[in-house]
Amino acid sequence: MAIGSLSSTTSSSIGNSSIRGFGGLASGLDRDELIEQMTYGTSSKITQQQQKKTQLQWKQEAIRGISSKMISFMNKYTSSITASTNLFNSNFWGRNKITTTGANSKYVSVSGRAMSSNAFSILGVKQLAQKAKLTSASGVSTGKVMATGVIDDDPDKKYDVENLVGKSISFEYGAESYSIYLRDKASDGTELKYDTVENIEKSIKKLLEDEDSSGKLAKAVNVHIGADKRISFTCNDSNKFEITGGSALEYFGISENDDGTYGNVGVIDEDKLISKKSFTEMLDGKTMTFNYNGKSQTIKLEGVTDFDSLKTTLQSELDKAFGKGRIKVDQAADGTKSLTFKTTNPKGGDDPSSTLRITSADRGLLGKNGVLQANEGLSNRVNLDAKLKESGLNLEKIIGADGTGALYVTDDGKLTTQESPGAKKIEITADDTLNTLMNKINENTNITMSYSAATDKFSITSKENGASGKVELDADVAAAFGFDTTNLTAEGEDAVIAIKYEGSDDVITLTRDSNSFEVDGLTVSLKGKFGYKADDPDKLDEGAEAVEISATVDADKVVDNIKAMVEEYNAIVELVNSELSTKHDRDFAPLTSDQKKELSEDEIKNYEEEAKKGLLFGDSDLRMLSSELRTVISSGLQEEFRKIGISTSNSYSDNGKIELDEEKLRSALATDPENVEKLFTSTAGTNADGTTSYNGLATNLKDVMYKYANPLGSDESKGVLVRKAGTPSSPLSLTQNDIYNQISSIDKMIKTLQDRLENERDRYISQFTSLETLISQMNNQSSWLSQFGG
Repeated sequence: MAIGSLSSTTSSSIGNSSIRGFGGLASGLDRDELIEQMTYGTSSKITQQQQKKTQLQWKQEAIRGISSKMISFMNKYTSSITASTNLFNSNFWGRNKITTTGANSKYVSVSGRAMSSNAFSILGVKQLAQKAKLTSASGVSTGKVMATGVIDDDPDKKYDVENLVGKSISFEYGAESYSIYLRDKASDGTELKYDTVENIEKSIKKLLEDEDSSGKLAKAVNVHIGADKRISFTCNDSNKFEITGGSALEYFGISENDDGTYGNVGVIDEDKLISKKSFTEMLDGKTMTFNYNGKSQTIKLEGVTDFDSLKTTLQSELDKAFGKGRIKVDQAADGTKSLTFKTTNPKGGDDPSSTLRITSADRGLLGKNGVLQANEGLSNRVNLDAKLKESGLNLEKIIGADGTGALYVTDDGKLTTQESPGAKKIEITADDTLNTLMNKINENTNITMSYSAATDKFSITSKENGASGKVELDADVAAAFGFDTTNLTAEGEDAVIAIKYEGSDDVITLTRDSNSFEVDGLTVSLKGKFGYKADDPDKLDEGAEAVEISATVDADKVVDNIKAMVEEYNAIVELVNSELSTKHDRDFAPLTSDQKKELSEDEIKNYEEEAKKGLLFGDSDLRMLSSELRTVISSGLQEEFRKIGISTSNSYSDNGKIELDEEKLRSALATDPENVEKLFTSTAGTNADGTTSYNGLATNLKDVMYKYANPLGSDESKGVLVRKAGTPSSPLSLTQNDIYNQISSIDKMIKTLQDRLENERDRYISQFTSLETLISQMNNQSSWLSQFGG
């Protein structure tokens, strides 16, 4: 038997069931066969829905297979910091163990090959290198207190909650499947609203743009809501387009048909778009996340009924999260129902050195329409994302009343408010924030401007190293950002050290523009000055002890662990792309019960292995995952990774698999293990010295695995694949995922069809029973009449 050519026989719903009465005794008709044929339409629909359910279960199983591998990968390499294989665990690396001996060894650290460590000795450090730098004279936001707006706890007040936020729309376009989640913000930060039909249309169109960066999807799929509130989803090209489900459809008036399909048109009931909730309903049981001195904690608001209980609950929970006496929650001094948050010292008094920020909260708490009347990112430090006019800094000399202005950079690098011939202009707009202004300065000048929340100070640093760098400001710029207006210029200095090579009595003085530099294969980092006379700083102190260096490195453990990590990562890449690229053979539909009776267990197993293939072909989530896996080595670090023997395969068919040259990696670990670790664990941003850093390999792996497979936290924070199919690693997700919802909907449809089938069967049985009775009566009458015949 050719398994692939099995017929699509529908399981009998008549012959395998107990039917009341008897059929065919008088008429000679095969009643059961006839009823089975007459109810074939309904029974075949049941079979189709059962097959659809089975395919969804197989699809769910396939997605869970991928997410399980990713969760295992996270647990081993990126999540559990205590794991010995975790790439962010400093004990993982087994890096070079550098030992510097001598009384002055605390002033020098050296990394490199042990074989070259004794090639020279360091006799003294005369001067440390430093970039030209100016720093604010004092904290620019010292004494600032976090404060919400006025909170309305009137028990009769009702807050509007948009019910569509968090819901989904699933559809097929061409050969691919998509699920659009109705978020409250687009990827570019644009606020999305679902309170009116007009806003729903705009928001869905924006989300379609987010879903496909090429713009093809947004152009092809048309969403329109008319004046009659009728919403329609249509396709502008010849590709197949079909709505396949989603929790948002009930709000659009789009319901599932008897055959399990959905229409593309519905009528929105605006009364369902908004829920009215009281103050208590908005807050009780909700969560907020605070960040205190870099430590984030999520607190839960319970038992909140009014402003006072909110204040009490926040104080209690913050005490538990960060320690008593460190954060003071109070009512505004003017007596309004506004909350203030101040960092304090447990032993008494304010603590202006500590930072506090609200990083996130459940929907409905923050934002201009939130219950707390507080913006996201509320902090006791300068809000770098606020508009310049709202920053709290005195920028009147830089920006005008209309919110615009300009800075200028002169030929010699001076940052000033005064225009001069040849000076480069940096335009300032009303929409600029402190972040965008600093970015403009950093991109257009030879200096780097940054803000430290810990010190509450701005700093301006030259991009040039050592003595090559210079920083100069005019008085207006200095005053605006809290710099000392009596000291407007800073110049850099070079490092100066004295070394002596083994076997030579010559003392060599080295001048370098950085405190970390290479000497004959060794990386020398300077931490302090030593070895020169106090009363004559240009001469070496012959009595000072030189720094001697020894080094060891354990590269075997690091290489073995990275090799295992690469193999597991490549296995994930292969699995994802295999599922994504394998086309489903429609001849292999799930077997019916009658078909299974015709096959052996091995034949059923082999058939179902084929039937399960290709169910994720072209899946949009896997496509995005595959794309992100291809770029786990940041473009800005690819050359650096090639140097240490790690690269992305050049073969397109490998879909981004990583290749490992063990010898190069061993060599890199022996030469500069700190650099190897940095390449893995760095994060994107601007370093204190003004250089640009990129996400390391481990950082990107952590982000991708978390985005798609995180099993923890709320539904919104779970990974894309977990929200889609659930995972055994998160028991709650097994019944809280998109495919489970689709299966539940199919189960309801099957129950409806089974009830219909039972009614049809009863009706036909009744009709056949009447027929049999009539024929029996006619036969009896004929027999009676025949006795009078001649």
